[in-house]
Order: sequence, then structure tokens, then C-alpha cells
Amino acid sequence: MSEASPLGGGQGGELKWQRLSPWAVLLLLLSGSASLLRQHMPLVLGAGAGLALVERLGLRELALGGAVLLILAVLISLLYHRRFRYCCDGDVLIVQKGLLEHREFKVAARHVQSIVIRQPVYMRPFGLVLWEVETLAGEASRIALPGIRRERAEVLERELRPPDGRRRPTKPRPGATSESSPADEMQAVPRFVIGAKAIVLHGLASRSIYLIAAMLSPLVRPLERWLHDRLPQLDFEAWMPGSPLLAVAVGLLAVVILLALLAILAAWWRFHGFVLLDAGERQIQRSGLFHRQEQTLSLARLQVVEWVQTGLGRLLGRGYLVCHQYGALGGDAGESRRFMVPGLSEAQGEALTAHFWQGSAGSGYFKPGRFTGHAGSGQLLRRVDPSYRRVLFLRYLLLLAGGAALVLGLLIPLELSWPAWGGLAAGLPLLAAVLAHWRWIATGWAQEGDFLRVRRGVVGQRTGIFPMHHLISLRLQQSWLQRRRGVATLHLELANGRQTLPYLKEDDARHLADTLLFTAECAQPV
Repeated sequence: MSEASPLGGGQGGELKWQRLSPWAVLLLLLSGSASLLRQHMPLVLGAGAGLALVERLGLRELALGGAVLLILAVLISLLYHRRFRYCCDGDVLIVQKGLLEHREFKVAARHVQSIVIRQPVYMRPFGLVLWEVETLAGEASRIALPGIRRERAEVLERELRPPDGRRRPTKPRPGATSESSPADEMQAVPRFVIGAKAIVLHGLASRSIYLIAAMLSPLVRPLERWLHDRLPQLDFEAWMPGSPLLAVAVGLLAVVILLALLAILAAWWRFHGFVLLDAGERQIQRSGLFHRQEQTLSLARLQVVEWVQTGLGRLLGRGYLVCHQYGALGGDAGESRRFMVPGLSEAQGEALTAHFWQGSAGSGYFKPGRFTGHAGSGQLLRRVDPSYRRVLFLRYLLLLAGGAALVLGLLIPLELSWPAWGGLAAGLPLLAAVLAHWRWIATGWAQEGDFLRVRRGVVGQRTGIFPMHHLISLRLQQSWLQRRRGVATLHLELANGRQTLPYLKEDDARHLADTLLFTAECAQPV
């Protein structure tokens, strides 16, 4: 750069260091306390440790200890704020921080893969945001500036944009002239805007209901004790069902309705006002009811686009897209940190996937039941060998039998009648066979041009699509049973994790492995 940057010095000049806002001290204290409370409150409430601690120490001693901890937290936050500074030296971001150990981080613009701007509700009155940048090393390399002005965050985002050669041109906006500036040409245009119905359906069809149930599970024991103490004092005979089975069914229905409402509220909290903006090579999403968030995705760093549908989502015809980049966390726990587009129908998911992966095949590849057993089938998925279903049956049967033995041995006395034992012996193989068949049906793959599509799941399904030249390494695995059956398993290593194709025909597996390796070797380095 020939001119001085607002966040740094020009070439050969002295760096102009910037510091966090003075309000960041309070924000660091609040965010740290909220994080600590969120992590440990369910455990404390579930075990009753909070009440036990109060009874053992006393309120005055507990308040004194809390005051001492608060003073220490304030002093640590002041010291952290004093030693935290940052600046831009050309297209390189430099951050210096540390309490006992002084550390310096440098991030070049060409290594940036995503930028996140968060504004929790307690930051709004101060006009501050939490700015985060993630490099090619993945989420382990995430660098955060906790408490800077919105204007400075926008300047940082412009300083660390990808090089011009990696950008994809956008369509000219109506009314734009030939004298439009480069900034106007790269102005973001809306690609997808979520509606109220889509938010509600996403709340019902997402995995939030399971996460909320897991978070509330520690409160079951205190609620059980409270009901045990209070129910004898209340008269429920006037409105409670007379049948015990009907009462249990009504209670379970109430729990399910409560979890569904909480899941919908969680979806509103996170995705209210969601909009996906297309800025050429950069894709920007903004959302949040109180906790506002802006996340930037660099299409040059995109590794896998995955279409996810839960079991209920398949019934409702809704799902969501997850865009995986370098070094993303694996599993469902990491989805909140990835670039996600919620509340999509199948047609919308296909359109956005074709937009993210320009050059991929057309529509129809998210629809269920599209299978064939022949090569060169276009958009039709290919099933894996039926021997995979038998292997899954044995796995599920052993797992269910072990779980049943554990439950009967530890929780329920082993005093079942012969009809009950017969029903259990017949039900476990039947359930294992159903689960194995569902998983075998859901597993499929297809090669379409330079892209590979992989689908897996049991009740819910995940369909990932990625360019074959993104392959880093592969491993072809054959056990003695697979050699007898003439099948093999392919493990594909990508920059964001592993994709597995189990129990392919050996000839298909070796042909696909050779094609993947040839495509990866011939690809130009990014």
C-alpha cells in the first residue's frame, strides 16, 4: 500500500497501534462470567451443589468470596486490556496480547478464509462488536478482537479481503453505470432471505430439540424431588386422567411440546432477520434477534457443501446447508461455528449449492430414493453393496443387546415373564434389521464431472458435494470379509475432515480412487 491505512502505517512508516475500547474491560468481564455460568450451571443445578455450598459456607462468606473473585476478575481484565493492541501493516494484521506471556500473531490477507462479526445485546449500547478472523489452519487459529468499534471492524474486513484474482464477478445491479467504482461493483446483493414460516420449520426440523433436551436433563432429578414433595399436597383428581397410561401419554406430549417451543425460540433467537448476501467471491450472512452476527465466507476456501435433513425435517421438506472450510470442527457440535444457511426447501438448497459450486450438476440430487446400480447415471446416486446391510445388522444387534443387558442388569430387576423375554428376543433383531436397512438405503454416492456426491444417515440424512481435486489423500481398506465379498471401503481425507464410502464394489472403488488421484494431481494449486 502506498498510503497509510486507518489501522496501520504506510510502507516504511511506523505502525499505528490500536487498542480495544475502554468498555471492552466490562465486556470481557461479562462475557467470561456468562461463559462460565453457561458451562457449569446445569451441572450445579442438577447435582444440587449450589444449595449444598450455600448451606455449608453461609451467605455472608459466599458473598465475600464472590466479591474477592470479582475484584480479581476486574484486575485481570484491566491487565489484559492494557497489553492488548493490534494494527495493520499493509495486508497483514498484527495482534499483540498476553498476561504473563507476551505473544504476537500475524495474519496475512491471503491466508484468511472467514471473518465473523458478533454484537451481543450488551455490546449494542456501546457501539462495539466482537471481531473474529479464521485462517487456513482452521478454527484452532481463530483470532478475536473482543470489543472494537463497528467502523474499525469494517475497515479490517476491507483490509483482509481476498486478492482480486480470486473474486467472482457479480451481475451488474439495475441502474449501475459504466463509471461505477470497484466498491460498487462488489456491493452485496441478497441471495436468500428467511421468513417467519421457515424459521419455525427450521426450529422443529433442526437438532436443537435434542441439544435442549440434553441441556435440561440435569434438571430432571430436582424436578422429580419437587413433584414428590408437592404432589401429595395438591388435588389433581378433578382434572387428571383416570387412566395411568393416559396420564403418562399426556405428560410425554407436554414435554415434547415444551421442547418444540424451546427449539423454535432458539431458532428465532439465532436466525431472526437472516439474509444471505452475494458479494462475488465473498458470501455474507447476517442474523440474530438480540445477539447479532455477521459472517463472511470465502468461496475460494470452500471445501464441502453439505445438505442436512433430520428425520422430522424430511417429513416437513426442510433442511439446511453447512459450508465446510479448512480445519472445521467435526460433528454436530461444530455446526454453530460453521457457515450455515437454515430453513431451506429442497429446491432452495439445490439452487444455493449450484451457486456455491459453480460448474456442478443440475437439480434433483437432494431428492430421496434416487438410486441406480449402473455407472454414468448423471444425477442418480449409486447404492453400496448389500453386504454392508448385513454388517450393519450385526453391529446394531450387538449394540442393542448390550444396551438391553446393561439396562436390565442395573436398572430393572431380572424378573420378567417368559412372554416378555420372548418379545424382547424378537424385538431386538427386528429393530436392528430396520435400522440397518434404513442406513443402507440412505448410503449412496455419485460422480458427476469434477464433483463427487456422498450421502449417509439413518433416519436423517447428510448429502455432501465437493470438487474431486480437493482430495488430500485417500485410503482403500479391505478386511478379510470384504476381500471374500469383492468389496472395499474408501476413506477420503479433505482439508475439513474425512468422507467415507463403505463397501463399494472393488472394481468401482479402485476406478474411483484412480480418478480422484488423477484429478487431484492435475489440479492447479489454490
